[in-house]
Amino acid sequence: MTQNRLILFASLGLILLLFAYIQKERAISEYMTQKEELLVFEKEAKELGALKLKHKNKKSIERALKTLTRIKAPSKDFTKSTLRVLEFDGLDVRVLNQLIKKIQNSSLPISKLEIVRVDASTAKIKMEIKR
Repeated sequence: MTQNRLILFASLGLILLLFAYIQKERAISEYMTQKEELLVFEKEAKELGALKLKHKNKKSIERALKTLTRIKAPSKDFTKSTLRVLEFDGLDVRVLNQLIKKIQNSSLPISKLEIVRVDASTAKIKMEIKR
């Protein structure tokens, strides 16, 4: 009877050790995945913070507007309550392409952008920018 109890306790101990080892390995793998996710989250948060600062930078917005006006002077430039409205008329294909590229690559807070084709070779852009 004592030999049976000894075998029973040894097997029970072995099963408990195996269970503890499996739980430990699971915890380690879960910790590593959460650590990787945290690093990705931290990187994205830093990028979003940098973008937020870039969009709130008044100097970069003014610089972007100056580059747009250097490409083509706007035919109308006025302000509505909280918006600045720029209209570019008589744009040929080359100038239109340059303006669109600059608008896409800038950090301007655009609320509305309209591109209207006047005829086969000219177009018109109307854009509203938040102040």
